[in-house]
Amino acid sequence: MDAKTSWETFFKMMIMEEHGAKKKYEMAMNLAADNPQLQKVFERFMQEEAVHAQLLEAELMKLEKKGI
Repeated sequence: MDAKTSWETFFKMMIMEEHGAKKKYEMAMNLAADNPQLQKVFERFMQEEAVHAQLLEAELMKLEKKGI
């Protein structure tokens, strides 16, 4: 495996983990339906994970365009 493949694999793995974390927070948010304050906390965490995934996806695309 060359360095490029390693970095691509790393980014793709991290993107999947961020999406997985988002889904877990979404599930927690739904389970906290009877507690609006807690639900807002999980919603914020869920949104943050979505942003993390978007950042990683954007950086991966930049690297791929540069051929790194």
